[in-house]
Amino acid sequence: MLSIRIFALLFIFLSLVLMHYGLGIKSEFSYEPLGPRPFPLATLALIALCNVLLLFFSEQTKIQWPSLKLLQSLAFLLLNFFCYAWAFEYLGFLFASAIFIFFVALIFGARVFPALVFAVLCSLALFCLFDTLMQITLPQGEIFA
Repeated sequence: MLSIRIFALLFIFLSLVLMHYGLGIKSEFSYEPLGPRPFPLATLALIALCNVLLLFFSEQTKIQWPSLKLLQSLAFLLLNFFCYAWAFEYLGFLFASAIFIFFVALIFGARVFPALVFAVLCSLALFCLFDTLMQITLPQGEIFA
């Protein structure tokens, strides 16, 4: 029960801080009637409201913390996300996505060769989907420019 309340208080605080930053969103031109501010503010307000309800109306539940192995996998997955965000501009979409998908597949227990094949095929398919079908330009990578 205490874990749920700590979680709710943390997310209420985080939502309020992000709402404060969201109030500073300005746009040079108006590309929609309301502008860029309402969606993030409404989303954060909804998150805060749900956590207030969780804080006051949560049921008595016994929290079972995950095992150390699962926490290590989650930490590695989080590190993988940060590395992907960093490598996206430098390596480009294809290589950064292939590396990201490969490590995610390994985290979820795939064998090395099938994970590598899956990562390459997925990154190529996603590149074709974005580039040809949706006509969204993806970064080629600074090291290849």
